[in-house]
Amino acid sequence: MANTGTLLISEPGSKLATDLAIWLNDKQYKVRAVDNIKDVFMALQCEKIHVLVMDVCIPEKMGYEAISIIKSMYRNLPIIIATDENNPELESCVRQMGIFYYHVKSFGMDELMLAITNAMTRSSRKN
Repeated sequence: MANTGTLLISEPGSKLATDLAIWLNDKQYKVRAVDNIKDVFMALQCEKIHVLVMDVCIPEKMGYEAISIIKSMYRNLPIIIATDENNPELESCVRQMGIFYYHVKSFGMDELMLAITNAMTRSSRKN
């Protein structure tokens, strides 16, 4: 059975999307990569997005602030926050906003891939 979810990745330079591309293609997920908060909001308005993976420090430095706005508009959207550094205080703050998963990039991709799979499953059950 083919997966039918769309994953939106917002990260400067889209390195995360590149790193995940082969795995995501094997899982038959659709992927959209953007590198700024304006394009995140445009994609959310124009497309059915099942999971959002967003760098906490996208170029406008609004990743953190955008979480509460996105959650107020798309309450059931699983949001996975990616970060370059392990910061327990930041993790605690964004978890309180109702994110699905907090991913520290240096910890590797296995847990992120599992989180994406679980988020897609959760999103498909809510739709």
